[in-house]
Amino acid sequence: MGNEDAYLLRALEHELRIINKHLPYRRVSLEKLLSMDIPYIVLRDGTRHLIRREELLLLKEIAGDDASRLRIPIILEVNPSFGEGAVVVRDPIAARVVAKILGIEKHSTPLILYRPQLFEIRRVLRTTTTIMYIVG
Repeated sequence: MGNEDAYLLRALEHELRIINKHLPYRRVSLEKLLSMDIPYIVLRDGTRHLIRREELLLLKEIAGDDASRLRIPIILEVNPSFGEGAVVVRDPIAARVVAKILGIEKHSTPLILYRPQLFEIRRVLRTTTTIMYIVG
């Protein structure tokens, strides 16, 4: 890789850090969020993101026995290598929950979603999902 390529890669990584500043420092268990009076997570920019309890209860119901291992927020990864408009859910528990909400009976991990499905999952799980941008 030449100096120009290395410079462009560093610049792109810097831009992605800025674009992804809305991501959490760490994902929190569904159980921990349900135990909080006012559920929230801390984002990389230092702000608190409030989580709707109704969404947490829905996730607990759908996740069933896996609820204790589900981490919030569910990451919806925008990855150009999967095609234009594709979003990927890599976490197997989250993929199963998202597929169930969308009525997808047969799925694999990673779960690949497209724009209409992204809009629907964000409508239902507005505060418990987040979009992460990466280089493909």
